Amino acid sequence: MARKIGSRYTAQQVLGRGSAGTVWLGEGPEGPVAIKLLREDLASDQDLVGRFVQERTALLSLDHPRIVGIRDLVVDGSDLALVMDLVRGSDLRSRLERERRLAPEAAVAIAADVADALAAAHAAGVVHRDVKPENVLLDAAAPTGPGGAPPALLTDFGIARLVDSPRRTRATRIIGTPDYLAPEIIEGLPPRASVDIYALATVLYELLAGFTPFGGGHPGAVLRRHVTETVSPIPGAPEALWQVLAQCLAKAPASRLTAGELGERLRALLPELAGLPPLEVTAPAGAADTDETARTDRQEGAGPEPRAAAPRARRGAVPLVRGAAPDSSRDTHTSIKLPTADELAAYRDSGGHRGPHRHRAVSDAVRRRRLKLAAAATAAVVAAGIGGWAVASGGGDKSNSREDHHPGDTPHSGTPTAPTAGAASPQGHTGAPAALPHWSGFQDAPRSGVPLVGGPRAIVLSGITYVFARGTDQNVWYLTRDAATGQYGAWQRLSGIHTADDPAVVTARPGQLDLFALGTDHLLYRRTLAGGVWNQWYMVDERTTFDAAPAAASSEPGRIDLVGRTGGDLVTASLVGDRWNAWAVVPTAGRITAAPGLVSRAPGTLDAFVVRQSDGAVLRLPYAHGAWRPLQVVGGLDATGRPEPVYAGGREYVLAPSGGGLAQAVSPQDGADWTVADVAQDPGAGGSGAAVAASGRGLEAWVRTNGGTLSRAVGSAQQ
Repeated sequence: MARKIGSRYTAQQVLGRGSAGTVWLGEGPEGPVAIKLLREDLASDQDLVGRFVQERTALLSLDHPRIVGIRDLVVDGSDLALVMDLVRGSDLRSRLERERRLAPEAAVAIAADVADALAAAHAAGVVHRDVKPENVLLDAAAPTGPGGAPPALLTDFGIARLVDSPRRTRATRIIGTPDYLAPEIIEGLPPRASVDIYALATVLYELLAGFTPFGGGHPGAVLRRHVTETVSPIPGAPEALWQVLAQCLAKAPASRLTAGELGERLRALLPELAGLPPLEVTAPAGAADTDETARTDRQEGAGPEPRAAAPRARRGAVPLVRGAAPDSSRDTHTSIKLPTADELAAYRDSGGHRGPHRHRAVSDAVRRRRLKLAAAATAAVVAAGIGGWAVASGGGDKSNSREDHHPGDTPHSGTPTAPTAGAASPQGHTGAPAALPHWSGFQDAPRSGVPLVGGPRAIVLSGITYVFARGTDQNVWYLTRDAATGQYGAWQRLSGIHTADDPAVVTARPGQLDLFALGTDHLLYRRTLAGGVWNQWYMVDERTTFDAAPAAASSEPGRIDLVGRTGGDLVTASLVGDRWNAWAVVPTAGRITAAPGLVSRAPGTLDAFVVRQSDGAVLRLPYAHGAWRPLQVVGGLDATGRPEPVYAGGREYVLAPSGGGLAQAVSPQDGADWTVADVAQDPGAGGSGAAVAASGRGLEAWVRTNGGTLSRAVGSAQQ
């Protein structure tokens, strides 16, 4: 029976039902439409209706050939409805149920279409959060593409975000089938664009293999496998295609491709997939549920019922909290999220590719304004409210045997207190300048597995020098050198995330190193070496993004101090035992550029070295007695990149890229001017920066050459 929806639309025939409502074939002023009518109890929720109206603009802005367009939102009495384009065809789940597996060319063409849709959505600031075969419609009325695949359109943007409020029981559970959930969602982190990439890669895996990589069995077991297990290769899948799949199914969000990158990679593979038949793959035990009763619901626009002769299991959406009622997997709740620009750090340009931070200005400005107001009111910058801290499991490539263990950190008690406040402090008195160290000639270290980029970081632990650098493959690589024998170890790769800047390293406990790296999502990740074994990468802060890699030092045993640059401000945080404090602005720094350097001269002290944005001068920012003190200009030292300090023999030594070469500075003990000069025999570090470490009574300097290798020189520290 026909019914009016608002003043412009008529619902004529039911196309499908789900837990959020009913989908109708309807008629509007411009012709046939699909009308998603939400349940009456949802329409009576005034808070939900308010959110519905507020998000109307974002929903209507998703205009892309591969997105099922939303034409209108209707709020009329007890009716709350989405009016959408009508797609003549079936959903992808229906096709899977008929054919079990698709030919690689057709599967990849469909996934590429969905990737294009996600790229457009992510560029608009929208995360889908529910990518699965039920939400991919195949347009049977349009010409077919590669492999005979009809054009694919992504639907169901818009309802789960609206329905999912803290007051409703829905907010206490994960809605939908567990098969497509990214590990970070399972661990409770906010959903960002990378969760859609993981879900789409899972869909593509299912199109090729006939089952999802981690599905089967109890929902809790499925979720556990997402977090802990490595995806198994698909037998017979072309190697290039498998590499794309494996990258997008990485546990660490930063390791995954963006939607734009994924679409490009998939389309580039189409020529070599032409004519390949569906893969012959045997489903592992428990990967399929053959319960026929699970296949009774229908989604809007769905095709004919699957033939009984070829049953294809599919898993209905299941509640993940005991006592909750299950949802239908034909449900069309649409899991939209409108994230801040910080949450979409990997999607900075309109094409979905990683790029400069162009859209973070608003959130950064708000954060800085709040911090500065707090500083003016209290004479100290308090916690910036940037957000809680969380850790997320790392993962990805485990080709390095040393990185497959998870020793975990030993918990310590204690409450962290961040260096935050500024206060007056004497500048010292004038004295004689210090002499510069004499450096030996630079000698090449063994070559790494890939060329290196950026500047290295070095630290000495138990007589072994560890040198860390970023490779062209965006992984962190490190090399060891035994001071007693002069022997180098083999290069090791620490995969699991893709990095965007130089790593930072610190030792705060005997026999332990903590490595910090900036992911390509501009979030901070941590990895720990304890007992000779590396644990996995953990996301340190799920909300704060950085413009450059932070620096790390230890001002007290068991404590890690970090400083980083975000939006031109220097921010700091500390870890005591297993407790982090919030990030806070260093009030004396002003506007800075490049990455900072950090060193501790004595317990309870820190010195941050930064490059002033206005003129490139290097500034020293001391922290002591619980407060940041007035800055000191390192006279004569201008830098084009990260300054790297070390404390040895009662003095601070700083190396910094300057004018295409490498400059050095040494502090006097009595407050005199810094002594500054170029480093002779610079092997071509250019603007990449350098690492400097104290080894015994001497210094070690490490630079990256223009050829992508490391060179080492030694110098004598004054005593």
